[in-house]
Amino acid sequence: MADRFYSVEELSTILKLHPKTVLRFIREGRIAARKLGRSWRVTREALEAYAHAEFASGPGPEGPVDLAAAARRARVSAIVEIDAEDSAEASRLSNTLMAALNCKDPAWGESRFDFLYFPELRKAKYALYGTPRFIAEIMAMLDRLGATEGGGT
Repeated sequence: MADRFYSVEELSTILKLHPKTVLRFIREGRIAARKLGRSWRVTREALEAYAHAEFASGPGPEGPVDLAAAARRARVSAIVEIDAEDSAEASRLSNTLMAALNCKDPAWGESRFDFLYFPELRKAKYALYGTPRFIAEIMAMLDRLGATEGGGT
């Protein structure tokens, strides 16, 4: 038999994948393989077919990617860290953010935030999660608050 057979370990080196990933691809049928004894073997032709399918194919049968739909599904996170004199000051800003969430424009999409105060560092951290529009609006609000307090440009 003139066919060259590759082991899972050889494939993982050739494809620069973890051996468990190669095994998963074999189980999923993405890489054609034969079981010889207790180990899997892949022919050169099966390796070339996998490599060609993975690296040489264009868009799938679904067609080109709908970027507008992908943008609508995008979610963003941001961490805002603020020096706070005490937990009361940090809580006031947290309440302001909560009020903004409670009366936000529905066009901002679903959103949330988490609040942590570190008294030993005198820092408050606000983790914001939501649509790009929500994050942009909250950042603009923080910028406006800083400007009205004399802290902005």
